[in-house]
Amino acid sequence: MSVKMNNFKLVVGDLARAERFYAALGLVVVNRNLGGEDEVRQEQSWMSETGDMQSFVLILTRFTELPPPPRATYPGEVWLVFTVPDVDAALARIEQEGGSILRPGQNRPEHHVRAAVAADVEGHPIELVGPLLPD
Repeated sequence: MSVKMNNFKLVVGDLARAERFYAALGLVVVNRNLGGEDEVRQEQSWMSETGDMQSFVLILTRFTELPPPPRATYPGEVWLVFTVPDVDAALARIEQEGGSILRPGQNRPEHHVRAAVAADVEGHPIELVGPLLPD
């Protein structure tokens, strides 16, 4: 059996705001659609780092017939992880776009990265990893 991860669906309350936030981080809209039926009717924005389906896709989903999900809490059950060229610059961009910093950037030599945890505009935790800063 061969398995390949191809997307992650993130349920949001404000699709347009979430799309703007993730676009500011560098993701590109691949597709927008409205689908499903009854209580799972949903509007979606499909985003990837390449703007096509050739890379991992983040699907932002708003269920049209259900209330918004409760605000996520850190550390929570699951979070997104993005590799970025500069962790601290990405944190600044996240704050500029309405997100928040949960754990500031720290060199993590045991993992060979600099890492931080932030939250998007709806509180979903996001881990950022990038190159270590020189001592």
